[in-house]
Amino acid sequence: MKFYEKYPQFRDKAFLKNMLVNTVYTTMALEDQEVPKPKVEEMVERLLKEKEEKGEHFHTTQLLYLFLILRI
Repeated sequence: MKFYEKYPQFRDKAFLKNMLVNTVYTTMALEDQEVPKPKVEEMVERLLKEKEEKGEHFHTTQLLYLFLILRI
Protein backbone atom coordinates (compact mmCIF):
# COMPACT_ATOMS: atom_id res chain seq x y z
CA MET A 1 0.00 0.00 0.00
CA LYS A 2 1.35 3.40 -0.98
CA PHE A 3 1.60 6.36 1.39
CA TYR A 4 -1.26 8.38 -0.15
CA GLU A 5 -3.48 5.30 -0.30
CA LYS A 6 -2.95 4.70 3.39
CA TYR A 7 -3.15 8.39 4.39
CA PRO A 8 -5.36 10.16 1.80
CA GLN A 9 -5.85 13.15 4.11
CA PHE A 10 -2.32 14.30 3.22
CA ARG A 11 -3.58 15.17 -0.27
CA ASP A 12 -5.90 17.75 1.31
CA LYS A 13 -3.99 21.03 1.27
CA ALA A 14 -5.86 22.49 4.27
CA PHE A 15 -5.19 19.39 6.38
CA LEU A 16 -1.52 19.31 5.39
CA LYS A 17 -1.05 23.00 6.09
CA ASN A 18 -2.73 22.78 9.48
CA MET A 19 -0.74 19.70 10.47
CA LEU A 20 2.57 21.24 9.38
CA VAL A 21 1.91 24.59 11.07
CA ASN A 22 0.90 23.01 14.37
CA THR A 23 3.76 20.51 14.36
CA VAL A 24 6.45 23.05 13.50
CA TYR A 25 5.08 25.66 15.90
CA THR A 26 4.83 23.29 18.88
CA THR A 27 8.18 21.62 18.17
CA MET A 28 9.95 24.95 18.04
CA ALA A 29 8.17 26.15 21.20
CA LEU A 30 9.28 23.00 23.03
CA GLU A 31 12.85 23.84 22.06
CA ASP A 32 12.51 27.42 23.36
CA GLN A 33 12.63 28.78 19.81
CA GLU A 34 9.22 30.40 19.71
CA VAL A 35 8.26 31.90 16.39
CA PRO A 36 4.91 33.70 16.02
CA LYS A 37 2.34 31.29 14.63
CA PRO A 38 1.40 33.66 11.76
CA LYS A 39 5.06 33.59 10.65
CA VAL A 40 5.05 29.78 10.63
CA GLU A 41 1.76 29.80 8.69
CA GLU A 42 3.27 32.20 6.15
CA MET A 43 6.36 30.03 5.63
CA VAL A 44 4.35 26.82 5.30
CA GLU A 45 1.93 28.45 2.86
CA ARG A 46 4.83 29.74 0.77
CA LEU A 47 6.48 26.32 0.60
CA LEU A 48 3.21 24.55 -0.24
CA LYS A 49 2.52 27.11 -2.98
CA GLU A 50 6.00 26.62 -4.47
CA LYS A 51 5.43 22.86 -4.59
CA GLU A 52 1.97 23.28 -6.09
CA GLU A 53 3.25 25.63 -8.80
CA LYS A 54 5.82 23.02 -9.79
CA GLY A 55 3.08 20.37 -9.91
CA GLU A 56 4.73 18.40 -7.15
CA HIS A 57 3.45 16.74 -3.99
CA PHE A 58 5.26 16.17 -0.73
CA HIS A 59 6.62 12.72 -0.04
CA THR A 60 7.20 11.46 3.50
CA THR A 61 10.92 12.30 3.39
CA GLN A 62 10.10 15.76 2.07
CA LEU A 63 7.65 16.34 4.90
CA LEU A 64 10.42 15.59 7.38
CA TYR A 65 12.85 17.79 5.46
CA LEU A 66 10.28 20.61 5.53
CA PHE A 67 10.50 20.65 9.32
CA LEU A 68 14.24 21.22 9.03
CA ILE A 69 13.81 24.00 6.45
CA LEU A 70 11.34 25.86 8.67
CA ARG A 71 13.71 25.78 11.61
CA ILE A 72 15.58 28.90 10.55
